[in-house]
Amino acid sequence: MSDNRVAIVTAAGKGMGEAIARELARADYRLSLMSVSGAAETLADELGAVGVTGSVTEPDDLERLVKVTLKQYGRLDAIVNNTGHPPKGPLLDLTDSDWRTGLDLLLLSVI
Repeated sequence: MSDNRVAIVTAAGKGMGEAIARELARADYRLSLMSVSGAAETLADELGAVGVTGSVTEPDDLERLVKVTLKQYGRLDAIVNNTGHPPKGPLLDLTDSDWRTGLDLLLLSVI
């Protein structure tokens, strides 16, 4: 097993997630990347990483991401829980569904 640290980065297909993945790769991390769009798989190919299409709001996708990471690298040292943003708007205009989406995205995806 390599001494290189292993990290998972979610929402790694573009923007901040992609930038984080690129920086970790420059720091010699071995990576597993996930995004809803599948763009993380393309980035993973470029970086020599593992790429998974999935969502942080789907427990099965998260479990699959961790399992494939452990199978590929044998360990996990860091997780970057980069996510999108919850629904936006005036507080009193947010629906119950908006609140649930925000909770799923920002809180429940990490517990």
